Amino acid sequence: MKKTKKFLKGFTLIELLVVIAIIGILASVVLVTFPGTKNRAKDARIVSALAQMGVEFTTYGDNNGSYAGFATATTPASLPTLRTEIANNGGTFSGAYAGTEGCFFASLNGGGWFCSDSLGNNGKATTTPAAAAYCLAVATGGSTNAKCPPVTNF
Repeated sequence: MKKTKKFLKGFTLIELLVVIAIIGILASVVLVTFPGTKNRAKDARIVSALAQMGVEFTTYGDNNGSYAGFATATTPASLPTLRTEIANNGGTFSGAYAGTEGCFFASLNGGGWFCSDSLGNNGKATTTPAAAAYCLAVATGGSTNAKCPPVTNF
C-alpha cells in the first residue's frame, strides 16, 4: 500500500503572528520617524479654515461696507463652524475689525501664526499679530491699525 501525503492550503498560526509582528514594528518606526506630522496636519486644517474665512471676510466687508462686527458674526452660517474648526485643531482665533480695515489670525501648532488682513496680506507670521502696531482695532491718527505683521508664504 502506497502512502500519500496531503498538503493543507493556508498559513500556520506562527506565520501569521510573525507577519503581524513585522507590520507592528514597521508601523512604530513610521510613527517615531514623523513626530511632527500630526501638528502639520492640524496646521493645514487651521490654514484651510482661515483661507475660507478670508473669503467670508471679504464678502462680509463688501456687503456691510465695514468689517466691524465680523468677530462675532454668525452669518454666513459657516463662520461659527470655521471658528470651531480652528479651535478643534489647537489654534486660537483672534482678530481686529474697525471701519474699512480688518485683520484676523490664529496660532499654529508648529509655532507662529497665520494672519490675513483687508490689505490682502496673508501668510505665516513669526511676530505675534497681537503685538503693538499689528492687528489692533485701535485708532491711530484717525484710522485703525488692523494689518498683519510681515508674513511669508506658507
